Amino acid sequence: MRRRLLGSTVLVCGLGVAAATAYPATIGHSAGTTTIPKKPLRVVALGPHALDLLLSLGVQPVGYGEASTYIKTPAFGSSLRDIKYLGSRVTSNPINVGDRFNPNLEILVSLKPDLIVGEDYASQVYPQLSRIAPTLLFKGTDRNEWQKTLPLLARALDREQAFSKVLSNYNRGVQQTRAQLASTLGKKRVLVVWTGGGDARNTFTISDSNDWTGGLLNDLGLNVIDGDKRDAVVGIEGLSALDPDAVIVLASGNNTPARARADWNANPLTTRLRASRANQVYFLDYHLFRRIRGPMAAQLVERQLVREVRK
Repeated sequence: MRRRLLGSTVLVCGLGVAAATAYPATIGHSAGTTTIPKKPLRVVALGPHALDLLLSLGVQPVGYGEASTYIKTPAFGSSLRDIKYLGSRVTSNPINVGDRFNPNLEILVSLKPDLIVGEDYASQVYPQLSRIAPTLLFKGTDRNEWQKTLPLLARALDREQAFSKVLSNYNRGVQQTRAQLASTLGKKRVLVVWTGGGDARNTFTISDSNDWTGGLLNDLGLNVIDGDKRDAVVGIEGLSALDPDAVIVLASGNNTPARARADWNANPLTTRLRASRANQVYFLDYHLFRRIRGPMAAQLVERQLVREVRK
């Protein structure tokens, strides 16, 4: 059944009512205000965070810009078939447009996009991007930021009904995972750090409770410890001073969870920490836990965390 209301089409179905987006639609975002003249059909995702949000709304991108040179990708302009963690959800074989900070403008033009979606990391090239297609840049690093971004993106894409479903599924997953982790990590003081390994293997950057990672873990019932400032860098002595009940170590850069575990276990100082003695140090991938930052990443983080604590 369809009903006209104030220039928009209202779809009435089952128990829910979702208003279709009336175009042109004007969307505010971190780089300004953008008017989208028609429903976008060809969308480019700049970075894994943007990709997560688009896929969660059921939108397949025609182009994709990766987050890091550490992740192997084919040449710019080639079709991408292997996108880390989110690849199984991508069916469109998007074209590699290059770095999410500074994508290849010629390739973008050739894709003839209706919309470009990225993060404010790309604000330096926002004017150039906007000349190619309407562009939306969002913040995504802070706690629960994607919940603010997704309804705006859903409106831009005429996917507001999908947003409601995404949020419901997220909340249900958080509650289920919280129950699964309660006996092992619930209410414990948990330190989340990342390390690049190699020469920096004894240097750790703290992921605090106000970023995306800490926010999700707090939602899951963990008590995430903050440093004395945002992204505080500490050595092993700093870890000892914080004296956490559990530690989550994220392998960043060229590091891997396996190497991070080996480095940790080879150091007599880290093995003396209370978390080590309690066998509550967990080694996971920075890319999943800090770069993707969306509802799909949350689901994957929850699964990996439950798997790790049950080993």
